[in-house]
Amino acid sequence: MVLALLGGKDVRHAELAARFPGSAHNASVIRRVERFFDRHPIQPADVARVVLTLLPSAQPREFILYRTNWKYGQTDVNVLLLAVIWRGVAIPLLYELLPHGGGSHTEIRHTLMDDALCLLCAAEIRVLYADREFVGYDWI
Repeated sequence: MVLALLGGKDVRHAELAARFPGSAHNASVIRRVERFFDRHPIQPADVARVVLTLLPSAQPREFILYRTNWKYGQTDVNVLLLAVIWRGVAIPLLYELLPHGGGSHTEIRHTLMDDALCLLCAAEIRVLYADREFVGYDWI
C-alpha cells in the first residue's frame, strides 16, 4: 500500500490499484484497497508522526496553537490546531473540531497537547506560540 501511495503520488483507489503487482482484476484490487482503509483508518496522530519524522531534525522545534473558524456553506467550522513551524510555514499536526462557536476550553487544549506529547517529548518543544485567547492559570 505504501509503495503504491508513494509511486503513484495519488490517493484515488483506482490509481492505487493500478500500481499493485499481480494479475488480479482491477475491480478486485480496488475492493482490497477499500477494505484496507475501512479496517485501518488513518488517524491524525499517524499523519503527525510521519510529518515530524520527515522534517529535518532541527531540535527543539517551534510550534503554534491556533484556533480558526469559517463557514462551509451554511455550516460553521471551528478548529483548534497545533502546527509545527518549518521554514516560516505552519504545518498542521493535530486538530480538534470544536462543536460550538467561539473560543476553545482549557480541557480541549489540554487534550490536544496531551496528544502532542504522545508524539514528542516536552524537551523537543523550543517554544509554543499562541495568541491571547489561550490565557488562564490552569492552561499555562
